[in-house]
Amino acid sequence: MTFTLNSFGQYPFEKYPAIKYKVYKDWKVYNTNGKEKKTEFILTIPKFYDKIDSLTLVLTSFAGKWDSSYITVFKNGKQIQRFFEPMLFYETNLFEPIMLADVNGDNLQDIKLIVPYMGNGTASLNTRVIYLFQQKDKNFIKISFMDKMSDNRPERDFNGDGNYEVITMTLTSYQYHSYWSFNLFNFKKNDFVSTNNKYNYPILIQFLNRDNFKITNKISRQKMKDFGQTKPADYDRK
Repeated sequence: MTFTLNSFGQYPFEKYPAIKYKVYKDWKVYNTNGKEKKTEFILTIPKFYDKIDSLTLVLTSFAGKWDSSYITVFKNGKQIQRFFEPMLFYETNLFEPIMLADVNGDNLQDIKLIVPYMGNGTASLNTRVIYLFQQKDKNFIKISFMDKMSDNRPERDFNGDGNYEVITMTLTSYQYHSYWSFNLFNFKKNDFVSTNNKYNYPILIQFLNRDNFKITNKISRQKMKDFGQTKPADYDRK
C-alpha cells in the first residue's frame, strides 16, 4: 500500500510564497567491483561559483553498508570537502534532482537533495533531506535529517525576509489517534533554529483514510507545542 500527499487541497503553510529552484538531474553512475565494491553518483553544475567555476558532487556508497556513505564536493575538479552521510545511496533511490536556491537569504546558492529510503505503507514516505549551505569562503555546511514526504516540500517564506522556513513532517500518536506534525526551522548562525514559537507551530493534522489538510480541533494549539522539535529527526550537521 502506498500513501500519497498529492491533492488539490492545501496545507496552512502553502499559502506562503514557495522557494524557486534550479534543478539538475544528469547523474552519472559508476560501479566498481574491486575490493571496496562501491557505487558513485556524479553530477557537475557548471558555473556554480560566481557564475564562473564549476561544482561537482560525488555521492559514494559501499556494498553492505546501509548507513555509511559520503558526499564529496569538488570545485573545478579539485576536492574541497567530504561529508559523512548516515544512509545508503543506490540506483533505485537516487532519482531526485539536485535543487539549487538561496534558502537562507544570504545571496549564496545552496544545495538540496531528497533521497527516499524506499519502503511500504507510511514507511514509503521516509526520506533523507540533505542541505549543503554555501558559505562566503565557498565551502559548505551540511545538514541532513529524516523526514516524511512523497515528493518535494518546498520551503516557504512566512514573513518575507528571504530566509525561507524549512517545514518538516513526522507521524505521531496522541490519545489513540495518529497525526501529521509539521515543525518549522530556519538556517541561522550556521545551524538549524526552530521558529515554531514565532508562527504558533507545530501544527497537527489528523491522519485519516482520506485527504485531510485541516489543523485538528481534537488538540488545543497550546497542547500542540508539546510536539515541538528543537531539531529535526535524526539530525546530522557537519
